[in-house]
Amino acid sequence: MSTGCLRNQGIVLLLVLLLAASLLPSPGQAGVSGRAYEGIEFTDVTNESGFGAISPGGTTEWAAYGPGVAWGDYDGDGDLDAYVTARFDHLGFELGNFTTGRTYLMQSSGAPNYTFTDVSDEAGVGLLNSTAIGASWADYDNDGDLDLYISNYGWADFLNLTTGTQGVPNILFANKGDGTFNDVTSYAGVGNPGHSTNGIWADYDHDGDLDLYSMNAGIVDERDFVLHTETNILYRNNGNGTFEDYTAEAGGISGQDLQPEADNTPKLGPMISIHGSAPANPSAQAIIQGELGTSGAGSGISWAGVWFDYNDDGWEDLFIASDFGISPLYQNDKDGTFTVVTYDAGLSDPGTGMGTHPADYDNDGDFDLCQTNFGPNYLWQNQGDGTYVQMGDALLEREPEKIPIVNWDCHWLDYDLDGDWDLWYGAGRINTYVWVQNNSLYQNIGDGVLVDVTDQLGLGGHTKTMGAAMADYDNDGDIDILLGDADGPIRLFENNAAQVSGNHWLKVSLNGSASNIHGIGALVTLEFEDGRTIQQQSYAGDGFLGSSDPAVHFGLGQETSVAEVRVLWSTGHTQIVEDVTADQTLVVDEEMPPALQASQVQNIILGLLGLMAVALLYRNMQSS
Repeated sequence: MSTGCLRNQGIVLLLVLLLAASLLPSPGQAGVSGRAYEGIEFTDVTNESGFGAISPGGTTEWAAYGPGVAWGDYDGDGDLDAYVTARFDHLGFELGNFTTGRTYLMQSSGAPNYTFTDVSDEAGVGLLNSTAIGASWADYDNDGDLDLYISNYGWADFLNLTTGTQGVPNILFANKGDGTFNDVTSYAGVGNPGHSTNGIWADYDHDGDLDLYSMNAGIVDERDFVLHTETNILYRNNGNGTFEDYTAEAGGISGQDLQPEADNTPKLGPMISIHGSAPANPSAQAIIQGELGTSGAGSGISWAGVWFDYNDDGWEDLFIASDFGISPLYQNDKDGTFTVVTYDAGLSDPGTGMGTHPADYDNDGDFDLCQTNFGPNYLWQNQGDGTYVQMGDALLEREPEKIPIVNWDCHWLDYDLDGDWDLWYGAGRINTYVWVQNNSLYQNIGDGVLVDVTDQLGLGGHTKTMGAAMADYDNDGDIDILLGDADGPIRLFENNAAQVSGNHWLKVSLNGSASNIHGIGALVTLEFEDGRTIQQQSYAGDGFLGSSDPAVHFGLGQETSVAEVRVLWSTGHTQIVEDVTADQTLVVDEEMPPALQASQVQNIILGLLGLMAVALLYRNMQSS
């Protein structure tokens, strides 16, 4: 394809996007003023924290994949550490040749300074010449410490996409409990060799251990406008340190209609040409959409996903943000299998899905959903009956020049601690025809409208932010933001809301016993004296290319206590903690479920009866 042709296509695409943006409903655009609490700001502490000293790969303005970022307390000292994945030009479009990057494990010093030191080599998880793009922490073996799953994208020869492509197997590092890790990928059987993006964890079958969904994005060639889809893999945990590929057994949840032909072997779809189109749908009047059909099972280009309970039945369902088509929703049927319910749930808008995250942003007791796109983003509002309505950018108040062209990550967080969920978008660009972008943070003002307060909070500026992860890294009560930028350093922004807003907070950390040991997938609900509730789940792998703190963090507004903290564990029982004081980390240790208690009592009684029978038999034998 000639340079002139490419340039013309890029210009046409840009004009289509601009036209689409002009058609978007944007209430309050004129003279929008942010309503952030006075004094709240995010301070860039990149250099003093230690993140400014690392470089995961060469910086690029638009072509890079990665880096991703993931929070996790790998050494169990109570302070969150971070893993940073590689930054690389996977097709050599911008740098002229294919590049690789390197990864970092950054250990927190803890109080009082909360600085971070690179311990990658000592821990055994530093990867050189790497295409690691995603990372997630999870305790797969239930031994009490966090293990690390690395998703490798691999590479592609853009001159010969049909044969010159190769994925790199993903890596599972088992935590030895002494600050070091072992590569157990081969033994565990989770080395997905596809073009992977991230792994997300949940106990989908409620047997007490975490299962893994490993996503693949296939191969997308933005230069020649062609792509290959690729199937995903569901790994079921056997409970003995090994996993089995259960993709087919679970209902063929491969992220598309195409199915793999062998276990642990993703299947590449045929080469498909990408064309520009403008399908009419509620949010994105301009979408680049390939000839991938309209399947509710997904497009086969899976950038991100999340396990969450969309229909409030106590079981984790699976949503996959998918590029060039429809993002699928797989409903958990509670018997180890899943059913595609994308159309039934009202999630069939075609898009270019990148990141996704659930939260009950309107506090009505069910999980709403964000999805970032190449073009305007999606906000799906849960109707409480198993269906969604696409609200889109109609909920966002922003200045006219804040036009979303390319967004990667979206996250719900209560940055101002006022008791409702605010919305973060990480932005970027994918070619020279799209101008530089701004990240954005929207404040939930409590009436269903989200107001842009990015610049007021010190989070403005042009960047290409790929990965993002949310956590209270300095344990001061508010949520801080770690950013994986493709065109600059890894950046850490410290939030001061707990110190200046006058609002209160509560962090809930879970210790499972019958459930998985860190309570991943548990639903935590706070109820106040007046009956109001706030809820969120615990996740292991979310957003885009990474994972945030698995502890569940709530803003409480002016409330100084919580009447009830309810935890619905993945084993199906609810545990209640009453009269909880604000401004603390509440550790909830799982109580034995009633059914297990009864079972244990029954086993004890049967055991005693057996011993009595043996003793009686022995006595009779002695007397005879």
